[in-house]
Amino acid sequence: MHGDLESAKELMIFEGYTCVITLNGISFKSREAGVRPLLDWLYSGNKYSGWRLCDKVVGKAAAFLHIILGVREIYAEVISEPAKALLEENNVTVNADTIVPAILNETKSGPCPLETAVENITDVNDSIMAIELALKRMEKNK
Repeated sequence: MHGDLESAKELMIFEGYTCVITLNGISFKSREAGVRPLLDWLYSGNKYSGWRLCDKVVGKAAAFLHIILGVREIYAEVISEPAKALLEENNVTVNADTIVPAILNETKSGPCPLETAVENITDVNDSIMAIELALKRMEKNK
């Protein structure tokens, strides 16, 4: 694992961040759950091609966003098998503590709605709309 990624991992673990993106000692951090930090970074207009990213939980929806951001290496505490496969197919180096078959919803009673939203998507360009729609449905159901 690259030194930038090790530093980001330490920030995530010891300072309570959920997501950290870093390159050459510059980092952006978030304590927000889910894919919101990734979307915020995506819509910020900044360029993250070649950066490294640490994330608590990575499912296929997050993996699509990592690819769109241009991240080259990630560390995840937990990653789903479909997310790992998608990232590796797109030349993103994956480091993970735990690999699971699927990411579950908050109550662990079924699949995460974001995972369901992108389950059959193969084109990275189609993923953002599916993610945004799923997030709107999730917010509406709260």
